[in-house]
Amino acid sequence: MKLINLNAECGVFYEPLMEFIKKYSSDIDIFCFQEVFHNTKVVSPILKNPRLNLFSEIQKILTDFNSFYVPAVQGHFGGLAIFINKSFTVNKIENFVLFEELNIIDDERDKNYFAMGRNLQKLEFNHNGKIFTTLNFHGMWIVEGKRDTKMRILQSEKVRKIFDESNGAKILCGDLNVERDTESMAILNMGNKNLIQEYNVNSTRSSFKERSEVVDYVIVSPDIDIKDFQVLLDEISDHLPLFLEFN
Repeated sequence: MKLINLNAECGVFYEPLMEFIKKYSSDIDIFCFQEVFHNTKVVSPILKNPRLNLFSEIQKILTDFNSFYVPAVQGHFGGLAIFINKSFTVNKIENFVLFEELNIIDDERDKNYFAMGRNLQKLEFNHNGKIFTTLNFHGMWIVEGKRDTKMRILQSEKVRKIFDESNGAKILCGDLNVERDTESMAILNMGNKNLIQEYNVNSTRSSFKERSEVVDYVIVSPDIDIKDFQVLLDEISDHLPLFLEFN
């Protein structure tokens, strides 16, 4: 099986993004996207030319896929979307609200969290008699950077609980918005394979971002058989796509 993860940046680089999806549509089994709009009316003013119906526009390309969308909680930067080829049996799709709002801890109100709740999208499916679970997540963004805070550590603890309670072989992917050498990441890494670390990835940012950094991850349980993992160099967002081939 093959999976691609991408923060689509709300489709601001629309034509290259659509060409990329078309290019891989016949070869990829699962697409996990962050920052996707669906029939959206109000967006952040800092976004330049976002696609307000990006989910529907991707559906028109991925016609052989079942598609699932959840909006970001209290957010105007787009939600989460999973597309899975119709040849797979979907057992269930769930949405977990981790935070309805971020500015809720008194001693951290001045940390200037991005005022957006966070949710996690979980898809369980069968393939060749084996159960798999894919978890699609977009971690909190904070003005001060991508180091540990109480809220980020709590976020990782919540994600890890959902991960551990999920069925079958598990894949967590997404824009986690946190640096690799943090307690927040250590919570998610423990007992699992962090493919960004195992493959010595130095950056998951495209040239559209002014700096190089790792913010996107794929973390898998030990029972995932890794065939290939790559950071693709397609310039379609300020993030680079992550490619995983696995059994």
